[in-house]
Order: sequence, then structure tokens, then C-alpha cells
Amino acid sequence: MRKDSYNIEMEDISRFPIQRSLDGLEWEEFSNEELDELLNQIPEDKAKNFLAVIRGGSFCLLGGNFYRIRPQS
Repeated sequence: MRKDSYNIEMEDISRFPIQRSLDGLEWEEFSNEELDELLNQIPEDKAKNFLAVIRGGSFCLLGGNFYRIRPQS
């Protein structure tokens, strides 16, 4: 998991299954390794905001895709 400018590890959501979608209707699994790679490519403030939104249970739009924690069945 990425560390912020104060060398503090950002929120870890790796225990949650993440999904992504182009349209918000059809969802596919998205690995935590892919998520880490994506978060390492964006500015720190955007990464922190993304993690907070996802952890809060909402959808987040990033780079043309929607992301969410997979709902429990």
C-alpha cells in the first residue's frame, strides 16, 4: 500500500474485494495489485479521496472507470 508524504501508510482496503465498471451496470473483479498500481500513478490527494469514498461504501469514478467494494450476496 502506498505511503503519503508523511510516510504514513494510506488506508488499506486490501481485505475488501474491489470491482470496476465502465458504465456502472456490468462489474468485473479488480485485483488489489492492480489497485495499488493505479493508486501509485495518481496524486496523493486524489488517492486518499478515492480510498475514503470506496471505504465509505460509495462508487468512485477514476480514469474513466467506476470502482466499488463488491456487495455481499
